[in-house]
Amino acid sequence: MRLREIQSELKERNVSYADCFDRESLVKRLLEARENHPVVSVTVTEKEDVAPPKPTESSHAPDNDDITAKNDANTVSLDADAEFDREVTITELRELRVKELKEKLSEYKVRWGTFNEKEQMVQALCNAMEQRFVQSKNFSRSGSITPGEVTDVTESVLIQEMGWLESDLQNGVATKPATADGNDPPHSPILLDIYAIWCGPCKMVAPQLEAAAAELGPTCRVLKIDSDKYQRLASVLRIGALPSLVYFDGGNVSKEVKRVEGALMKDGILDFVNECRSIAS
Repeated sequence: MRLREIQSELKERNVSYADCFDRESLVKRLLEARENHPVVSVTVTEKEDVAPPKPTESSHAPDNDDITAKNDANTVSLDADAEFDREVTITELRELRVKELKEKLSEYKVRWGTFNEKEQMVQALCNAMEQRFVQSKNFSRSGSITPGEVTDVTESVLIQEMGWLESDLQNGVATKPATADGNDPPHSPILLDIYAIWCGPCKMVAPQLEAAAAELGPTCRVLKIDSDKYQRLASVLRIGALPSLVYFDGGNVSKEVKRVEGALMKDGILDFVNECRSIAS
């Protein structure tokens, strides 16, 4: 669905979206609205006696197609061709107070101290929102990764997210990126946690990583993988200690930027990510 279609349906359901400033929050609001604010259509017809339908086996045990159809009805698909609507976004931002704009700029990690005019804040916030929209649109290659969450991945999903070749991994090496040609799509970087279920420090890191992922949102794909279950991958990555956090850039074929071993708290994880961003930029 396009942004205008999402907004239109929310209006039909009398649900406000004034505090939604990106596609992700609009989609979440629409899903909640579909669950809690159904659109009721009333059709006036002549009263007539209608025999109730006879029960069938399918009424007690719906088949998989029926279940899938019901699930699809509550799913908002993101149109791959959807574009960021700057005009609508700027119009909505101009309606906010300066205090609200400052709060939103802080959420998007945009410094507003040097802005003297409200319009400067509006334009800067719109640019940040557009950048996040592009990152969200190109967030996951496999479709298995959710922004703001830690995803425990399989080896095949990780290979797909990385853009690596199976043939290279069979030879014990990760695929090396080709020379950049400037045409690579803007994928979010990857923060990979290599852990083991028996590892005490790994268990300590898990909730800290989840808190960091929630703050990073669509700016970083946060993944973790079991080193015991996927020993080949741990060998290719040359993992020597657990837990290990490895940061990869967002290139068409991801390459390692830096790694850190040992347990980090949320702030330490975020500092590590910011350091890696500076190195990669």
